Amino acid sequence: MAAERGTEGEIDLRAYGQRVIARWWIVAIFVVLGVIASFTITRSSSKNLTQGVATVYLGQPVSPNGSLVPNPLSSNPLYATALARQRQYQAVAEEAAGLPDGALKGHVSVALISTAVGVKGTAVPLAQITVQGPFTPVQSADAANSIAEQVVAKSNAYTSAKKDAVVASRDALQARIDALAADADELKAQLDDLAKANVGAAERASLTAPLLGMLQYDSNTEALLQEQLPDLQAQVDYIENVEAGSVITPARGAKVAPTSKQFSLLIAVILGLIVGVLAAIISSVIWPVRPVIDRDSTS
Repeated sequence: MAAERGTEGEIDLRAYGQRVIARWWIVAIFVVLGVIASFTITRSSSKNLTQGVATVYLGQPVSPNGSLVPNPLSSNPLYATALARQRQYQAVAEEAAGLPDGALKGHVSVALISTAVGVKGTAVPLAQITVQGPFTPVQSADAANSIAEQVVAKSNAYTSAKKDAVVASRDALQARIDALAADADELKAQLDDLAKANVGAAERASLTAPLLGMLQYDSNTEALLQEQLPDLQAQVDYIENVEAGSVITPARGAKVAPTSKQFSLLIAVILGLIVGVLAAIISSVIWPVRPVIDRDSTS
């Protein structure tokens, strides 16, 4: 009978169930195929799959007046991710690991793993750079370490320039101190020679007085400069160990643990059931089951 106007026809699920039951062997075939495919893929994908994971500290730069640099780009994990995916950085890593050109494409990832306390209690992210693929353990480790070092070097552009300036000041100060020490030694040698010279007391005193004055000046100046040297060295150490990013844990290659066989098997069975049911329904439409005609016996 036709459905009344304004009403919708009911869907008879029993008919679909009967179709699936009638073609149960199709469902069974797809379930078996799914199990076989899952076993094959799991075995082949886990074979020779290795990874190397390097942990890096992205740093927390400080301005020359001692205040924190607000929201530095170099400390953002997204910045590290963008660098690690750049072809130019991966090419260097491929060469360092002895991999063919383009081998790292799609095999590098960067993830935020925790938050460390940086300068003045500021939260600074730690990131993991992972290389995973069909490589040897050594190749995975070398590639991950190469990318980690490149990311750290790029992130330290500001702190490296700042460190170079402080180191230059420290070295110039040390050179000045060494020059003053050399002048003092020369003045002392002149005073010793003058003490041994055969001159009168008045002449010796007139010659000794200016030498003693210069020696006193050099000694006082050297002492003042020596007091400044530890501060400059402390700044260098602070930049290297606190402000600048670094590779905290170098990568070590290891084989990747295979995917859980039970979980893969469950997914394969579910997918096989779904595809098999759909195939059974579609096949019953394309090749319908011939109805069995009952013949009544006649006398």
